[in-house]
Amino acid sequence: MIVVLFCITMITFALARVIPANPAASAAGLGASAEQIAAIAHRMGLDQPLLDQYLIYLRGLLQLDFGTSIATGSSVSTDLGHYLPATLELIGVSFVVYLVLAVALGAWAAVTRHRIVDGTIRVVSIISSAAPVFWVALMLQLVFFAKLDWLPSGGRLDIRETPPDTITGFYTIDTLLRGDGPLFLSAVTHLILPVTAVVLSLLGVGVRLLRSSIGAELNEAYVRTAEAKGMPPARILFRHVLKNALNPFVSMSGVQLGYLFAWIILVETIMQWPGLGLYAFNSFQSVDYSPIMAITLVVTVLFLLINLVVDLIYPLLDPRIRLAGR
Repeated sequence: MIVVLFCITMITFALARVIPANPAASAAGLGASAEQIAAIAHRMGLDQPLLDQYLIYLRGLLQLDFGTSIATGSSVSTDLGHYLPATLELIGVSFVVYLVLAVALGAWAAVTRHRIVDGTIRVVSIISSAAPVFWVALMLQLVFFAKLDWLPSGGRLDIRETPPDTITGFYTIDTLLRGDGPLFLSAVTHLILPVTAVVLSLLGVGVRLLRSSIGAELNEAYVRTAEAKGMPPARILFRHVLKNALNPFVSMSGVQLGYLFAWIILVETIMQWPGLGLYAFNSFQSVDYSPIMAITLVVTVLFLLINLVVDLIYPLLDPRIRLAGR
């Protein structure tokens, strides 16, 4: 993990320096003189040799100092503390909903194999995985906001509502801790469209993988033995089959969750969800190097941690892996 992070710092630093744009000019604004741009470049350290700039960048990272954002004028660390909880709330809720639906639909499709229910689930899964997430998000806004006016088009709360006092940074949790029922309902309502867009984009792969894995386990000898002993089908499925079929699904879900942190920018930008994705999009537009590099590192760390957690879960699901490790 340390080696990967070190390589990522070099790659992001190099890419930030080869982009054909001048961050000092962006920070100076329109109409700035060459002297003003040069002064800002000196203050940002852009007039120093690249190696010195990189060493300064590394020293800052060791102190959790990601620099200052040109667009917001605030420390990038402060901005990350503000935007990261919004992204974690959106991804966390979406992923829990995805796991529940994928397991339920995958198991249902496997036990009703080659029937109408199975065919319907497979068709819906293929369509959901084929449709681009940005298109799904736009269609959800068009139908449920523009046409039906059932749900808000975006944001975490209505512009007329005051955000709750920050405790966890998750509005759904903070409103409950505050005891504000109407604000909690508003936070949940604003989550529905972005969560639906994310879940639909993930669901196809998970359902098809679980259907295949559970279907293979249902043909194993231990299932026929359990059936011959008179064990109820539901108990066979949930106590034995599902546990043996989960390993490939857990592996794929870990990969999906890791990549979700990368492409959540599409959903957040369309839904105007004030998280890391929208922060990254605004930083791209203003050629704001520091936030872009910081977000890249944060996403990389999260991706590595997710893979580590998946590796630790494997032995819990399959004792054979734990025994083989010895």
